[in-house]
Amino acid sequence: MADFGLGGIIASALAGAGAGKAADKAPSIPSPGGLTSLLGGGAGGLAGGLLTSMLAGGTDISAIAGQAVGGGVLGMVVTAVLGMVLKKK
Repeated sequence: MADFGLGGIIASALAGAGAGKAADKAPSIPSPGGLTSLLGGGAGGLAGGLLTSMLAGGTDISAIAGQAVGGGVLGMVVTAVLGMVLKKK
């Protein structure tokens, strides 16, 4: 059974959720706002964390830090895409 590095996955999800909420404050990012930004960013961060932990294989402090940064970026991207989709309707 593969070790997916639970610490890195949690760090990615939290960084993604934080980035999703930060997108609310940036005027140039089409954020859906509120809880939707938090959940969208968290889901993006979680997906990024799972993907990178499966590819990396091991867990150490540098892997967790890398996953957190990647999760934050992916969380911001998912939030922006979600905001564009919801604002088109």
